[in-house]
Amino acid sequence: MENTSKLVSVSDRDIFYYRQRSRNRLFEAITSFFASEAERRGISKKDIAECLRRDPASITRWLTAPSNLTSDTISDLLLSLGAEIDYSVEKFEDRLRPNEMHPLIARIVATQVVEHKPPHQPKKPFEPLTKTQSD
Repeated sequence: MENTSKLVSVSDRDIFYYRQRSRNRLFEAITSFFASEAERRGISKKDIAECLRRDPASITRWLTAPSNLTSDTISDLLLSLGAEIDYSVEKFEDRLRPNEMHPLIARIVATQVVEHKPPHQPKKPFEPLTKTQSD
């Protein structure tokens, strides 16, 4: 049977990678917001549990490790904190590429760049940029 889809098949590896990356990003956004609100307003996980009429253990589970939270759970959690999340969808081709790389890769790239420079330019050691934002 011939594949007539207009989309390219996505590998299982990519599917699992992007699912986990999405969970990690969402977890980071929620937990960092909770941490700032907890510090600013003095609220605790127990306060959230009481506000939502939920078991405190549930709140602890939500805020302890990335998991497959439902959109309802995310909404409830943020509602208790007086907030909501703003979603946006970006095409891969429209995203800015990060200006950072692992130090070992930076050395390899630096060696390749230095070897390909014209002889009239002084050779400088490659200094990778410091990481400014995680992806």
